[in-house]
Amino acid sequence: MLAKQSRLVKQKDFEKIFQQGRSYYSKLLGIKAMVNEQQENRYGIVISTKVSKKSTERNKLKRQIRHAIKRLDYELAQGMDIIVMALPAISGQGYNTIKSELERILIKLKLLKQ
Repeated sequence: MLAKQSRLVKQKDFEKIFQQGRSYYSKLLGIKAMVNEQQENRYGIVISTKVSKKSTERNKLKRQIRHAIKRLDYELAQGMDIIVMALPAISGQGYNTIKSELERILIKLKLLKQ
């Protein structure tokens, strides 16, 4: 689980990032990112029922994405708000695929230090 100060929870924060943030989409994931006024990164994960009707599958995907984010957090540029959106093609994918796809997108957005 992400620390409380590392989570995006307010609707107005999500709306602001969706309107003003930079984005990149692949077949599996979409990411919206924006600079925040804080010293650390905050994350939000969005998985709709279009990905899976079963809440257990959506929760499993959310846990896998959260784990991948925790692994990559130390290599990310600090002071960012990042929303990770799962797309329908992600269902049935393994953790390693999700992590590598997330890493690839973060490199494309120039958020990951190499």
